[in-house]
Amino acid sequence: MADDILDEVREEREQEQSGAESQDVPTPFGDYEGHRVGHITAQDEPIVVDRGDSHIRAFIDSTYRDDVRLGNYLRIPYPVSEEQDEEFSTSMLVGVINRLEYATVANITDKQDGGYRHEPGEQSFSYVAEIEPISTVTFDTDAGEDDSPFEQATVDKPPKPGCDVYLVEDEEFLRTALRIPHEGAFLGHMAVSGDRIPSEDSPLPYYLFNPNATDENENLGEPAIFRHAQVAGSTGSGKTHASKNILRQLATEKRYTIEVPPEEREQDNVDVQDERVRGLNVTVIDPEGEYVEMGDDPGDEEYTASFRDDLTEQNIRHGGILQDPDVDFEVFVPQIQDTNITHNNARSFSIPFEIVRTNRQLLYSSKPPERTRSAINRTISRYFRKCDDPDSAVGNPRPTYREFSQYAADLLADAETSPITENESVLIAARERIVDQYEYNRIFDHGADALTDLTQQMFAPGQVTVIPTDHLRGSTDRIVVSCLLAHVVENKIGSNVEYPHIKGTPMLLALDEAHEYISEANDPRERYLVSNFQQAAKRGRKDKFGLYIITQTPQDIDGEIRKQMNTRIYLGLERDVVESHDVFVPKEFKESVTQFNKGQMVVKQPDVRPVELVGLPVCLTLHNS
Repeated sequence: MADDILDEVREEREQEQSGAESQDVPTPFGDYEGHRVGHITAQDEPIVVDRGDSHIRAFIDSTYRDDVRLGNYLRIPYPVSEEQDEEFSTSMLVGVINRLEYATVANITDKQDGGYRHEPGEQSFSYVAEIEPISTVTFDTDAGEDDSPFEQATVDKPPKPGCDVYLVEDEEFLRTALRIPHEGAFLGHMAVSGDRIPSEDSPLPYYLFNPNATDENENLGEPAIFRHAQVAGSTGSGKTHASKNILRQLATEKRYTIEVPPEEREQDNVDVQDERVRGLNVTVIDPEGEYVEMGDDPGDEEYTASFRDDLTEQNIRHGGILQDPDVDFEVFVPQIQDTNITHNNARSFSIPFEIVRTNRQLLYSSKPPERTRSAINRTISRYFRKCDDPDSAVGNPRPTYREFSQYAADLLADAETSPITENESVLIAARERIVDQYEYNRIFDHGADALTDLTQQMFAPGQVTVIPTDHLRGSTDRIVVSCLLAHVVENKIGSNVEYPHIKGTPMLLALDEAHEYISEANDPRERYLVSNFQQAAKRGRKDKFGLYIITQTPQDIDGEIRKQMNTRIYLGLERDVVESHDVFVPKEFKESVTQFNKGQMVVKQPDVRPVELVGLPVCLTLHNS
């Protein structure tokens, strides 16, 4: 009997729906036909819109149950009030499905041996979606042709019981509802459970907000790149593929307004403006030698002419950067003793001991006792003062570690004559840390061109600079990268800098395997680097300095730096990473992110709701890994 009644109700509803669909009713929200999936129900629970927890439930018609999944976006029209002079609703609530459940609506039981005696059929169950409200979208009937007719506002009232519920299948509507930028750096396409939405044929492109001077929209806000980004994912999740595609979008002719450093104005000795417009320098620290491929075109057979046309139509930059007339591409490799540089068309550079002048912590392999630390610092200071004195026997316009080592050995040789200290044990401890150290001999001062000589060429505006360190291992790699990063960060955020070119250039510093260098470690050299990065993260917007860190263990990144990452991109993660208190995966994705396929990701950027994306199936530059 119950089944017969339900069948009659369903038939009646389908007839009503069919009749409604055949009517020529004008609507600003797209064609409803085939998009309706159910209606709002208040049978079991009240409809509540609350400042904390809201409760909105929709009954899903059996005809459309296969079309509805967790994460789908729904729209619910508010009824037209008597005061409105409109033929259709101009306001809709937009929500996301957070829960789906079956509940019995007939007198059946399946708690018995052998299962069902009689197959009850799906009509014996209700299928209910629990909806989290996101925003209200209104339609401006007077909007001009060049203006978006949609406006987004907060949800301030519940929908009416019985209101029809529709899947969101209009790109502009969905973009407005979620406050997704209309332009910027392409990150991927909107998706639900790995499937692009609103459809595979017409997916919604998702952009990283990136206003700049050439767009004439700087007044809209700060570029997200200067508020820092973190890309996290387990091995094999597609971090490098995704990052190459994202960095490729940031390698453009766009320019950013930046202050001219006082030191540079003094050097020029002429009156210059306080600000200038420069292209972005993207510098990539590449520990696995993967980003050096970005200069070349993709080798993927799917990179067809029609695919390239589709990318161009969506304003997605693609192809090797070397072929891009708007951007330069250079590879610089640190030259270390007894290592071979295998990258073609790369320029080598040496790590000059000069860097230690203002970064003496680079010589601290372990935390020295206070008196030993003081002895080391005094020795370093005396050496560089001697180098600056043309009348000194040590006078040398190009300080070297080998010369410093010999100078320090003489200075720390005898407690009775040493000007550093009279304590023999302190002298011994200082000598053991800084004199004739094998790694320092290998690292410093090898090659004709020093990092300091090539600074302007390496960190040129409008250029992608890749610095591979795949020929280095262990502590040598960490020391070299620490020297590089200290040079960049100190001259980017410091005052009275020695290299104002860095300070006066908008820069994005991409650091792969970031947990190897800026973790919460006890090594004083790493702590010094972390301290610099903490300051850089806090001053990014002021100094036009963005950090882009890539890691498989985001919980290991220093906490203060991690908190400053305003854009977070999570690819597939292990469960223990997601459950860490130090990893901020949006709660609605904590379960699904552990099951993501390669290229699926969750993205949260400033002022935009977290969403699921799917990256492009093809890397936009060469990617052989």
